[in-house]
Amino acid sequence: MALSSIPRVSPKSIEYVNKVLDMGIHNAKNSGLDAELEKKFAERFGQQYGILMSNGTVTMQTALLASDIGVGDEVIVPAFTVFMTAGAALFANAIPIVADVDPDTWTLDPKDVERKITSRTKAIIPVSICGLPPDMDPILKLAKEHDIVVIEDNAQCFLGYYKDRVVGSMGNFSSFSFQGSKHMTCGEGGILLCENEETATKARKASSLGFSTLTAEPGNSTIPKELRCHPSFQRHTSYGHNFLLSELAIALALGEFERIDELVSMRQKVAKEFDSVVSDCDWLIPQKTPEDHVHSYWTYAMRISRDDIDWSEMRCFFTSLGGDGYYAAYQPVHREPIFPILSNLVKSDPERFPHWHGKMPDYNETSCPVWESIQPQIIMLKTKYFDLHCARRQAVFLAKTIKHFS
Repeated sequence: MALSSIPRVSPKSIEYVNKVLDMGIHNAKNSGLDAELEKKFAERFGQQYGILMSNGTVTMQTALLASDIGVGDEVIVPAFTVFMTAGAALFANAIPIVADVDPDTWTLDPKDVERKITSRTKAIIPVSICGLPPDMDPILKLAKEHDIVVIEDNAQCFLGYYKDRVVGSMGNFSSFSFQGSKHMTCGEGGILLCENEETATKARKASSLGFSTLTAEPGNSTIPKELRCHPSFQRHTSYGHNFLLSELAIALALGEFERIDELVSMRQKVAKEFDSVVSDCDWLIPQKTPEDHVHSYWTYAMRISRDDIDWSEMRCFFTSLGGDGYYAAYQPVHREPIFPILSNLVKSDPERFPHWHGKMPDYNETSCPVWESIQPQIIMLKTKYFDLHCARRQAVFLAKTIKHFS
């Protein structure tokens, strides 16, 4: 019988956390849970290597560093994404170039990607937004033709599928987030996947202070005491940040990963509850899921198609009934204030920003008309329920709200 409720935290997560606590926190050895999670996660999502990191932003930054992408290079990102996707490019001293989205799926538009490719384009970061995979085949084709690295941003998509391929298995890299709102979480964390051993080793070193002994092998993130204590040990042989994930977080994440099917299934069931209500409404248009895609529903997203319905007024009525409220879609990423501010700073003080001067676009003039027109109309409903009865109550409140505004 299908489960209608699941525990907020997996009992296995508690067991693994206690295992780490019983062992104690050490500098040069660990419980081996990191190796187990890296290996199993990579296998499940169709890649050879996994590297655990402190969050799902530095995973993308590390992928750029491991690909030798940096100063003067361009990285194409979608207009509908969180700041962190574009921010990862900035953190690597590269330049985010914003492309528009498809008007129905709201995922990265391959045609606009093609228009935005230049001789400086070194990476594309397609985002599985709200839990829906983008149209990957044309993106991968463009990347192959132009020798461009593809980094899948799957922070919002676990066990989504594109043409029978699991999301995470298609790019040169794929990035997942374990932040608190995600399908599986350990509070904060992430993992970077890739297929190539040399690249995975570079990524491991780039995220772990460039320690000389690190390799792509699962769990290879600590330095044995015999080496660490020796006076002749040359520690740092390449450039690297400290993006390590704590062992307690890893223990929690492993337990949650082991029930990932259950966690994703619950969100999909919640989405069906909302869909059953919205399907009869002619002025709420859900995010389109193509027939050859499987949506994992990090959120249930829809668009208000009537100009006479106010987003805030509708939300206020929904919450007055007992609804949990809903979220707006993020501002088009190039319209987040930091980007025009940065454009102005680079123009006004080129000596401070020599790596961007003359190369960074004026984000004040960047235009993605599809997403700019749609974004103010988007409603994003929470799907993170652990009891289906709670979600059904929310669907009832939503139905009453729709009736009121109809």
